[in-house]
Amino acid sequence: MALELAGERVRAAMADRTWNALELIGAWEQERGADEADLAPAIARLIEAAGHPDILISALPGEFVAKRLLTLPFSDRRRLAQVVPFALEEHLPFPVDDAAVAFARVGREDGKTLVIAAFARKEDLKSHLELLGRAGLDPKIVTLGTLALAGLLARARNGAGGSHLVVDIDHACTSMVLIDAHGTPRAVRTVGRGIHPQNGTAALPAPIAGAILGAVRQTLLAHGADHEPPDLVLTGVAGITPAVREQLSNALAVPIHNVDEFDCSSFFAGNRTEPIAFAPCLAMLLAEAPSKPLELLNFRQGEFAFRGHTSKLGPLRLTVALAGVAIFLAFLNFILGVSAGARQLHLLNRQITEITAPALGNVDPGLAPADLQQKIIEMRKRLRLMGGNLGHGSPLDVLLALSRAIPPGVPVQVNDLLIDDSGLKIEGTADSYATVDQVKKALERTSEFDEIQVDHATAGSDPSKVEFRLSASLREAPAGTE
Repeated sequence: MALELAGERVRAAMADRTWNALELIGAWEQERGADEADLAPAIARLIEAAGHPDILISALPGEFVAKRLLTLPFSDRRRLAQVVPFALEEHLPFPVDDAAVAFARVGREDGKTLVIAAFARKEDLKSHLELLGRAGLDPKIVTLGTLALAGLLARARNGAGGSHLVVDIDHACTSMVLIDAHGTPRAVRTVGRGIHPQNGTAALPAPIAGAILGAVRQTLLAHGADHEPPDLVLTGVAGITPAVREQLSNALAVPIHNVDEFDCSSFFAGNRTEPIAFAPCLAMLLAEAPSKPLELLNFRQGEFAFRGHTSKLGPLRLTVALAGVAIFLAFLNFILGVSAGARQLHLLNRQITEITAPALGNVDPGLAPADLQQKIIEMRKRLRLMGGNLGHGSPLDVLLALSRAIPPGVPVQVNDLLIDDSGLKIEGTADSYATVDQVKKALERTSEFDEIQVDHATAGSDPSKVEFRLSASLREAPAGTE
């Protein structure tokens, strides 16, 4: 549930979250009675009509919150939480220790992070939580409805270009947020004047209209530049009042758009639609979307951190039940697979024993491959000692090929010679680096050696000598040679 306090009214929208979608259930509104001290009874009536939510998101009234757009050189949320309060300190009319600070990342620009930061008095936030608590509610998130609405519209433009100025005129106050062509908020303002409940369908009184229009013009002038002026999107109670729409359109000489002109069908499953006045509540619900949730600023930080629990599995009962059945079937399939595999393993072991018995005798089938490999290695070594042909001749043949390859009279002394299946390794001394290179080229011209590498060559203890290490692989003899 997303809940918004708007003057003498409380509004809420509720959605059912499944594993892949938000399905909108409905929207409700209750007005405070003349004999009621605050909105707690109205909230209780709303909960009675809609049902108690598993997760609650509420919005502080806009007149209680001040906002700033900050540009910071990093995006790590932990570092932002440390820096943002100090970046706001110069704008606070009271000590920073008396402020509840929240922020949300809204974009990137020139490698820096754009952050909407907001602060409210701790007393106001505490009163808000106590009011909801008297109705049996503990919100997981306390945010600002206008900024959530800006995030909703930024996503709902479906790639359309141009900037938009969202003006939310309600009973208690008017909030506005300017989003650029990329959907990034560029300005946020709140005016403590709104449409009076007794206004009916009439236009705004001149003093109220003047205050709202003045704030709109100041925002447009401060963030206007040379490109096209932004489109105006009117929301709140005034959004469904034709006289107010016409009044603002004539005064600003621009067309006025409604929220319902934007396509929000991809955010909520089903075909249900709700009045314009509930647009901020619908936007706040996107913070709990199963995929790509909307990042909201959240005042529930520090001493006001949310410490309750949410029944997140409540909306997923069917999904959980189906998952349980799937897990049981997977386990049953696993057991059957193990049984069939054990039977196949028994048959394979019996065949291995029958095949290897003439060579190895009665051995464990699991050790038969290793035993066979060891036997093969032993036989290869024995054949090499006997001068047998293992693909590239006996060690004597290799030594003879080496002697033929190196020209007589080359000033080279071999100190260590290793011949095995992998090839040839020579360690020795020469009178110069050129002599080492001569030996390498001589081996390259033969048909017995391949991949000749000088692994090491450096001046030795005797300055007139060069110590070197050379390796070469042995080419396989052609099939049929002896």
